[in-house]
Amino acid sequence: MKTLAKLWREVRSASSVALAELESAPGPKPTSQMCEFLILGEDQRIELHMGVDPIALMRSVWMTCVHRRRQGGSTVAMQLVRTLTQRYERTIWRKISEIILAVRLTYTFDRKDIARIYLWVAYYGWNMHGFQQAFEGISKATGNDSKIGAANLVARLKYPQPRHLDERHLGRISRRVQHLLALDSGSTKRGTFSGIANHGTISNS
Repeated sequence: MKTLAKLWREVRSASSVALAELESAPGPKPTSQMCEFLILGEDQRIELHMGVDPIALMRSVWMTCVHRRRQGGSTVAMQLVRTLTQRYERTIWRKISEIILAVRLTYTFDRKDIARIYLWVAYYGWNMHGFQQAFEGISKATGNDSKIGAANLVARLKYPQPRHLDERHLGRISRRVQHLLALDSGSTKRGTFSGIANHGTISNS
């Protein structure tokens, strides 16, 4: 079993490499709209915590233990750690180490960059490992700069696209897209969501 120190070195190195690759790569890159959808859908309190959201974690535990219904409580930083380490086993040690690494990641990298890195390296579905493959398979068809195109891509983070896309899975993705669009509309109307995307512009080229 890898030590926390070794896992941290791997996560920090992989994050730095991914960020450098993202900055220098030609072609499409995660947009501010995609980052906003990611935050709205997965981690709305991102500016209020240091890598771990206690409220989301307690809600997840409550739903699992009391209602016997699984509900995610992971922040974007935690999801990035999971993606970079490729550790998905359901153990207490994995969850504790993921939390510790997510906190260290948030202390080391800007939140805006954590969101961008996650979008860059995440799994979106069959033959879509990372943003560029996902863009070719999803956003290129719907439009990278449109809200619907951005929501379609981010929706695959929750529901990765299978090799053979049937009506049931397509319905899940469609509902997720509508959910993200509704969250975006609500946050715009309220004018209270500052959002990680507002901290800077993310280049499309």
